[in-house]
Amino acid sequence: MSHIDSYQHEYLGQLGYLPIYHYLELVEAPWGVYDFGATPENLVLGGGSGEHPGLVLHDFEHFVFHFLFYQLREEEQEELKDKRYADLKEYFYKDNNRLLEFCQWGVVTYVDFDKMARSERMETPCGEDESVEDWLLMSIGELIYYSLPEMNPKQDELNAIFEPYDISPVMQNVKLTPPGYPKYRGYQVIDGENERGIHRWT
Repeated sequence: MSHIDSYQHEYLGQLGYLPIYHYLELVEAPWGVYDFGATPENLVLGGGSGEHPGLVLHDFEHFVFHFLFYQLREEEQEELKDKRYADLKEYFYKDNNRLLEFCQWGVVTYVDFDKMARSERMETPCGEDESVEDWLLMSIGELIYYSLPEMNPKQDELNAIFEPYDISPVMQNVKLTPPGYPKYRGYQVIDGENERGIHRWT
């Protein structure tokens, strides 16, 4: 049994070989340990010990901003900076290390993740000159923007700022389990009974 299976959570989908989980309860653990802590305000890639080292994602307004801003053409980016820099400056200086909490990832784990992100099997692979962190922010930012807007506290604000621009689902790297497939990920206590196969959308 993996670490995440000790707590109530739901399964959202897959990013390559990594499952995407959402805790349904607060799980306390020191920052950066293998068996991570998280809250319902986080998403987690990987399930921790017994599965894959966890990657806890924080502050989803920055993921959504990354998805929106970096699909604009260069001239549109400059125009937006000129018009709304005061509203957006906090997003340009956020340290990615505060958004992405890699819990006891080793060298091999990072290398494998880089290979996955750049694989032609991804709908939109990480570009040759693109960082994997930026690719991840855009892929998850797109998921939040379209499917989990309630997890972004600045969704309305960012919608208003980017309203003049053509926004589209340019990544499409998160995949869902098709209806009818067996459900084996996700766990919740419902009416005092342990229920498995808790998926958000299928």
